[in-house]
Amino acid sequence: MKLSVQVDKKNSTSEGFPVSKIVDEEDKSLTTLDVQSTAFAFPALPDSIPADFLLIASTVYTLDKLVKRTEAEDGWTRRFDITIPVSSPDVWKLASTELNECVSFLTGDRWNFEFVKLSRQLFGKSSLARHSLPFFKPAAISLFSGGLDSLVGVIDWLVANPEKKLLLAGHHDKQMTGPFGDQKNLLPALRSAYPQRLHATLVRVGNDGESPEITLRGRSLVFIAVAVCVASAYKLKGPLLLPENGTIALNVPLSPSRRGSCSTRTAHPYYVAQLQKVLSLVGIGNVIVNPLLTKTKGEVVRGCLNQPLLSELCTTSVSCAKRGHKREWNNRSANGCGRCMPCIYRRAALHTAGLDSEKYGLDFCKGEVDFNATGERGPADLRACMSFLRNNYTTNHIQTLLLSNGILEIGKMDEYSGLVARAFDEIRQLIRDKARKDLQRMAGIVP
Repeated sequence: MKLSVQVDKKNSTSEGFPVSKIVDEEDKSLTTLDVQSTAFAFPALPDSIPADFLLIASTVYTLDKLVKRTEAEDGWTRRFDITIPVSSPDVWKLASTELNECVSFLTGDRWNFEFVKLSRQLFGKSSLARHSLPFFKPAAISLFSGGLDSLVGVIDWLVANPEKKLLLAGHHDKQMTGPFGDQKNLLPALRSAYPQRLHATLVRVGNDGESPEITLRGRSLVFIAVAVCVASAYKLKGPLLLPENGTIALNVPLSPSRRGSCSTRTAHPYYVAQLQKVLSLVGIGNVIVNPLLTKTKGEVVRGCLNQPLLSELCTTSVSCAKRGHKREWNNRSANGCGRCMPCIYRRAALHTAGLDSEKYGLDFCKGEVDFNATGERGPADLRACMSFLRNNYTTNHIQTLLLSNGILEIGKMDEYSGLVARAFDEIRQLIRDKARKDLQRMAGIVP
């Protein structure tokens, strides 16, 4: 599929970002990018290369949602040949090979980027703060999703660096507004606990119209691009924190159908390493650091450096991957479905810390999930999880499964496989303590 991004030379959206459309070979517009530039409230405009990166990432994120995988030859792997205008085409061409590999690995597709000269700036005066921002000199910037891991990552950094200030970068999409509410709900208590040490920028990036594809593999790229732009505006050369527990980052395939690109790779070590190469080649100096990579979610929760604050805020955070499918829930006021893998990892983690008091849309431990249901809203994650538990894989087998999901450093395979084994021990403990006997048998915990 040959596509290009057209940035209008004069016209801007109501948010101040240039009208930017993705068009096909026949110059037919597929969609218009939605970038809420006024939400940035920059103290100064970001450099042009970080701004380019945001346009590139926004395009990837939008196409990932826009083009259905069922239309690909193999029903999964799409091909994108995309031309994007940037401020410095020669600079981006130096990183095109690494960018192609990085994004292809992230989404499980084949990407090829071409670059042409951009005719105007992407950010203008409307992106600047309307009132002078208080003097704020951050030492680092952290992705802030509204989830449990990013919450702990922020708390831990602030406790470990008591004299320093932290920028937070949040991303949301007008088609999926939940994360925006999660981020806003957490901020008041964080600011109260750590006064004058936080500044958050919550940015809307997406597209106009419908987005039929639901696999959503490209979000972490736009999330990091938002952070890079914010960091540039603050002249921050410090680290970019990507707080994601190792279980999710490695994302061991639970069944043969989830191996390879069928498993998400939003914080996979290989993806992060490839993206770091891209940033370095184009002159972006922020180093991406995942402070939670060696921990299970339970270890993240139990190791949080401010347990009283975490206990207060943990149920305000949201980890669910399927929060929009409430029609079949028993408890529609819940924040999470209770049956997707992020919810299962979360509940098991909170249980290990004595914090499993949250209500879910469906309580699988009480038998509220119909294992015979089919389709997108069925319990596919829970069935796969039970199968994985029942197989009781050795660490050597886990290593083989991890390598089927992406390249990893051989010297770290023992560490990674041990982490996965501990994570599923946390789930076993939850099922052992709270689940019905039939579920315990299904997981191989009792005969």
